[in-house]
Amino acid sequence: MEKLEYFTYLLRIVEITGGLYLILIGLYTIGWFSLKTQIPVKLVSFPCISVLVAARNEEAKLEKLLEQLRNQRYPIDAFEVIIIDDHSEDNSLTLATRFIQQHRLGNFRVVSAVGEGKKAALREGLNQAAGKYIAVTDADCLVSEGWLRSMARALQQSGIRMLLGPVLLHPAKNLFERMQLLEFMSLIGSTGGAAALRLPVMSNGANMVFEKNAALEVEKFRKDSSLQSGDDVFLMEAIRKYYGPEAIRFVKDKSAIVTTAPCPGIKCFMKQRMRWVSKNKHYRSVFIILPALIVFGYNFMLFTLMGLSFFYPFLVLVFLLFTGLKLLVDFPLLTATATFFGNRQYLILAFPLALIYPVYVVASGFGGIFFRVKWKGRKQKNSL
Repeated sequence: MEKLEYFTYLLRIVEITGGLYLILIGLYTIGWFSLKTQIPVKLVSFPCISVLVAARNEEAKLEKLLEQLRNQRYPIDAFEVIIIDDHSEDNSLTLATRFIQQHRLGNFRVVSAVGEGKKAALREGLNQAAGKYIAVTDADCLVSEGWLRSMARALQQSGIRMLLGPVLLHPAKNLFERMQLLEFMSLIGSTGGAAALRLPVMSNGANMVFEKNAALEVEKFRKDSSLQSGDDVFLMEAIRKYYGPEAIRFVKDKSAIVTTAPCPGIKCFMKQRMRWVSKNKHYRSVFIILPALIVFGYNFMLFTLMGLSFFYPFLVLVFLLFTGLKLLVDFPLLTATATFFGNRQYLILAFPLALIYPVYVVASGFGGIFFRVKWKGRKQKNSL
């Protein structure tokens, strides 16, 4: 009888966390569908934009990005590109300098960072930027030729201080990379849906634009300067607190999509996710903490059911039931974002992804809290 009571309590907890998860993802789904796909509108003016790219050991990919930035359909006198070399140990600095000289790009320049880490590099670039707005992407990303135009159109809305842009994992060549692509699309859907509800919870440093003066203003109140990463969510949260959630919008425009490659292996993937999780303990906003706890809590309960089913086989059906519920909850948002990105063919992987998702969520969750992650040759700082 005592064992039966334990199982009853377990199922109640699973039901509660599942209900909260249903509400959360349901809200994000409503938010995503409320976003209007940006239609081509005539630009009244071309705001001056400074593109900042922090680069560390990216000689294999940096030149492709530079080429695409050179080919932007945006007036050459209305944007600049600043590559901030973050103490690269390869030829990234030399490659970027040579590219700029070879193509005689007067609006491109390379600077060497003094401080260490992406956040410090971007802060130095921000202080040197001439643009009213700052566009940020990563050195291993690719942008479309209409990227800046798309962001500039979105900036014509009143009260905008920050734009969150869509990011796609591409190319996805094998099963592991395609499952990453599918999961990442759901994260972008949640990002857009939450922003549409004026409850921004996520942002991605691979694709965002913000007002320079706004960033400098909130810099005075930020307390995350000692952390080497987290330049995206911490800035977003600071702008939300200072200017209000309506100052942050998501750009649902295919021209605004930035692509980056998925992790080639499980080790890289887990290190990436642990690095993301390691920043969670420094967030102070309930709008960020509560959704993270709900997602982790439900997946932790699914993981628990999975583990217990090895000892109590009847729990296999319970695990599959609640995993199926999660899939039903996720599928509308996943389908919508897959349609936006043009990757509906990978939806067939949604069920196998749902089966393994709790495992790496729990593993990366605890790993990110208790272990320091080495990223690009450096151990990330986990304390303020």
